[in-house]
Amino acid sequence: MAIVAIALQRFLQPESPPQTNDVRHIDVFLRQLEKVKTRFPNQRAELWNRGRIHLKRHLQTAQPTEPVSLILTAGLRAEKTLNCLARDLASAYSSALNASVLHIDGASKASQDSDHVKLDIDRKLQGAFEGDKPVAVIHRFEELPPGSTLIFYRYCDHENAAYKNTFLIFTVLLGEEDEIPAKINLCAVEEMVDDHLQKKFLTHGHPVSFDMMDLDKYGGLWSRISHLILPVAAEQRIELEGC
Repeated sequence: MAIVAIALQRFLQPESPPQTNDVRHIDVFLRQLEKVKTRFPNQRAELWNRGRIHLKRHLQTAQPTEPVSLILTAGLRAEKTLNCLARDLASAYSSALNASVLHIDGASKASQDSDHVKLDIDRKLQGAFEGDKPVAVIHRFEELPPGSTLIFYRYCDHENAAYKNTFLIFTVLLGEEDEIPAKINLCAVEEMVDDHLQKKFLTHGHPVSFDMMDLDKYGGLWSRISHLILPVAAEQRIELEGC
């Protein structure tokens, strides 16, 4: 009788559903994102709204079928803001996973051999994603040797990507623009980034080889990384003082 009574009591007692890891991860991410938002008050509402939806969807998927990525872009007047915002956004996401962030600086590799850079990026990403760094920031993506960027086929190839529980942020500085106009729509921003990367990555008058960037390979790369492109406006304090 005692056993029956205990069983009946457990059955009748209302139970609150246990909070899953996914829910906790999302709560932490949203709290951290609000903190980032307060540090960057000059940004468009679209940046926060679209970014939150994009990243929250990936966090709440128990078994993601592909990695999540986005491109942050800015003109020259927002160069420091671009870097700091990418770092803070990456930290907000990684905090939700109790993890760390890998940082790759494209500008520091601009003059290096393309094959060497490609292997170096591959080694770093593989080590990070198999370790405790599921988030990577590829800062100044446009400065990487063009052929080296083909390695991102491996890491951003939708359902065929090598690692799916990962988040990659690419930053692109539009060197021909002082700033991105505040009223320009996101489709126009995407075109600006696409045009700029084509100018940086596509060589003309050289024989095409399997490991050299060409228009077809660029198109494949672009389709893999251009899911969400968000413009960054200058924050005066950060441009003066840094992160």
